[in-house]
Amino acid sequence: MAHSLSPTPLGLKRRIGLLVARLIMAFFVLLNRLRPSPSWSEELSHHRYGADPAETLEHIPRKAGSPERAPVVFIHGGGWIIGNKKLYTRELLVFAEAGHPVFNLEYPVAPENPHPGILLSLLDALRWIRREHPGFDAVHLMGDSAGGNLAMMLGILCLNPHLITDLDGDPKADAPLRCLSAVSLYGILDRLSFLRTGFPGADLMLECYAGLAAFEEQVEPDLAITPMDLDFESHPPSFLIAGENDRLCESTRLCAARLAAGSGTVSSKIYPGEIHGFFSMPWRPHYAELKADVLKFVEAHDALGMAATGERGVDVGAEVGP
Repeated sequence: MAHSLSPTPLGLKRRIGLLVARLIMAFFVLLNRLRPSPSWSEELSHHRYGADPAETLEHIPRKAGSPERAPVVFIHGGGWIIGNKKLYTRELLVFAEAGHPVFNLEYPVAPENPHPGILLSLLDALRWIRREHPGFDAVHLMGDSAGGNLAMMLGILCLNPHLITDLDGDPKADAPLRCLSAVSLYGILDRLSFLRTGFPGADLMLECYAGLAAFEEQVEPDLAITPMDLDFESHPPSFLIAGENDRLCESTRLCAARLAAGSGTVSSKIYPGEIHGFFSMPWRPHYAELKADVLKFVEAHDALGMAATGERGVDVGAEVGP
């Protein structure tokens, strides 16, 4: 379903900043195209899940002979204003090798598609998965940076369907799929610390996504764009990750403490010496450790896998709070 939202109006300085950011992203996408295609035995496919040209997804089937596990739905980062799912395909193969089909999502970005447009598009993607793959009734949500924000927001929405109604005004709005777990890779989980710590381009990203009102200390429910802004009763089992030298580390710590104060399961891990974006950086010292930790967490909360093996879920990490 198309979502008609007015683009966020921007001044000249912001428009120039946005253009520069998108030119840099286009350069990285070009570099990625020049790399050899990842070696993968199964056929990757691409699909439209909505009317907007950007509402597409990549389906990575699980490796033949691997255990049957629930899908991973991955949401790329880029501060809600840039990003491309193609940059993550080779990073996501590790989950498909372990038995998790992967749905790698693209979505229309801000300021052309401001809040709540991105969340509405992603909810439509979950509905497409449920409709086109009726054997999947539950998923693991995962994303990095702004994608980590969106994964956590979707997870909370799925467990608190009344919040979906608040987004689109549809009293019949429902949770498209059950959320088995949510993984935030250095996500934007707290709006105020995102600005306060001086993350590069934070003011541009926030204004594009939610307008100038998002800079206020308190926001109305219609501008609850991070988990720290939301009023919710429950959340999915969550694994919040950041690097020690990432300016979004504080955001991760604050949100982990908030979730730990509730009734749900939350694990958090801060990787010493790591920087923003190291999920996609094979040369970083904790790259392999991060992949192993996330896979362990996801499999521990995987209903299909536990039903097949009789295993019980366990938590990864225990570092919550400062």
